[in-house]
Amino acid sequence: MTGEPGAADVGALYDQLTDLFTAVLGGSIHVGYWESDEDESTTEEASARLTELVADRLDLAPGLRVLDVGCGSGRPAAQIAAGRGVHVAGVTVSAHQLRLAQARPERGDAPGQASFQLADAMELPFAPASFDGAYAIESMTHIRDKDAALGHIARVLRPGARLVIADLYLDGPVSGPDADVLAQIYALFQVATLLTADGYREHLRRAGLEIVEFTDIRRNARRTYAALGAGLRRAAPRYGEAGDRLVAGASALERLSDVDPLGYVLLSAVRADR
Repeated sequence: MTGEPGAADVGALYDQLTDLFTAVLGGSIHVGYWESDEDESTTEEASARLTELVADRLDLAPGLRVLDVGCGSGRPAAQIAAGRGVHVAGVTVSAHQLRLAQARPERGDAPGQASFQLADAMELPFAPASFDGAYAIESMTHIRDKDAALGHIARVLRPGARLVIADLYLDGPVSGPDADVLAQIYALFQVATLLTADGYREHLRRAGLEIVEFTDIRRNARRTYAALGAGLRRAAPRYGEAGDRLVAGASALERLSDVDPLGYVLLSAVRADR
């Protein structure tokens, strides 16, 4: 268990660090996907590939409406909206992220465009059954009450619609140095809890969502940790006293690939027909 950050804590983190994260990661704020150790894709290209893998699992057709839970700078929403001819509605708890997203040229309410608003996943302000799909890329990690968030997501999905989650998870007990690394990540990056596979299944079941795919892509994503750590380390001198926090974060990120129980899941679930 952790200090259980709230939405305000998460929002404050991303108000401060979104510009740095997007600069290091190529515009989005999530891991990349490399096909193999020999894949020479840039971090930006690998990040866009992860977004496409999420979109593929949503099983979208042009004209549908999709929810982005934790939209960051709006880049994944814009990529999915334009690439699939759908409308994406993105929510964030960061006022700075909202400003960035709303400044995107793809902003709008038509298919192929994306719209954005401040909203907490634990209290989604949308009508029941108003979306044809939803995705959460590395936002569940920050959410304190996962039952509330998943319940709201299920509520706004139409029967048969898909939720895709891309996020960290644990597939075994954590102790010793691994526990120390994760404790640093939790504290520095406002992480609530990392679920196990069984934890995901149970939370989703209670929300009326059935898992149809659970694929671990840790080997494809782990290159991101070192890249982000190096970026934080380079940027630290520009942040004054806060730079010490970035250096600590960089050290923890650079050790994440060696935390054996830490996985990264691409999860697809379907809302029950009810």
